[in-house]
This record gives sequence, structure tokens and C-alpha cells, in this order.
Amino acid sequence: MNKVYQALIVAAALGVAGPGLAAYSEFNGSAEIARGDYAAAEKVIVKQRKMFANDADLIVNLAMVYRKTNRADEARALYQRLLKLPSEELEMAGRLTTSHRVAREALAKMDMLAAR
Repeated sequence: MNKVYQALIVAAALGVAGPGLAAYSEFNGSAEIARGDYAAAEKVIVKQRKMFANDADLIVNLAMVYRKTNRADEARALYQRLLKLPSEELEMAGRLTTSHRVAREALAKMDMLAAR
């Protein structure tokens, strides 16, 4: 997947809209996530995952949808799945990171919130 597409997906997962984001929403649910329409985002992402089940960007977006809709167990399972796949480079909020780092950080945050 090209870096621009990855950056838009991850930015949307973080709730940070970028230029041209609407053009990609048909494929990754990023515009729906950005506007808080998690049901619509989930439909788009689930459809795309039928073709690209191991796509890190789609997994990150779907995990975000699950987190935002109080389905922590499903989100956790997706992040754990992501850690079993080869790590992919992602750009988030203007910095390079990896899909494994995103998953580890999200799991740590979820663990911290669950401990409260």
C-alpha cells in the first residue's frame, strides 16, 4: 500500500482528517471514522477486509472502531492479530512508526484504562 494511502488511513483512525480524505473513504472508512460514524466505517472496513484480511491499515481502523464502540475485546484481538503479522511502516501524525508499535501502544493504553 502506498504511503499516502497509509497516512490517510492512520490519520483517520486517530481522528485527524487530512486533505483528500473523502476520496479514500469508499475503501477504508477513514472519512466515516473522522466524522464519528462508526457503524458506516465498520461496514466499509469489513467489506474491504474480505479482500485484504491482513492489511495493517484496515486492521488499525477496525480496531479503532471497536474501541470507540465499547468493544474492547474485539479491538484487543485485532491488535494482537496485528502483532502476529509482519510489521509495516506507517506514518501517523507526521511521524513514522510501525504497525507493531501502534498495536503495542494501543494495547498498553487499553490495559491502563481497564486497570482503573
